[in-house]
Amino acid sequence: MKRRLIVACGSGVATSQTIASKIAGMFEDDGIDFPVDAVDYKSIENELPSAGIYVYVAQPDDEVLEKADKLGVKVFPGIPFLTGMGADSIYEEIKNLVE
Repeated sequence: MKRRLIVACGSGVATSQTIASKIAGMFEDDGIDFPVDAVDYKSIENELPSAGIYVYVAQPDDEVLEKADKLGVKVFPGIPFLTGMGADSIYEEIKNLVE
């Protein structure tokens, strides 16, 4: 899986950028070269085909989850990367996908 990881929030600027930066920093610390991009939720359907991993801020619509599933995009919650609670286990799952 050598595509990219996308993080989506309402605007693609604040929360998603914070989470994307955090994950990118964790990748860097682990020597992983994998693209991480913050995107806005309104463009998520267009972004999914070029993604391998989708980290969400707000629970995605069923249609988005179905499209991600059809495309083989793995979906993870992003809030743990803000709170720190549960982030390590989610990061380990993501790391296993990209290594």
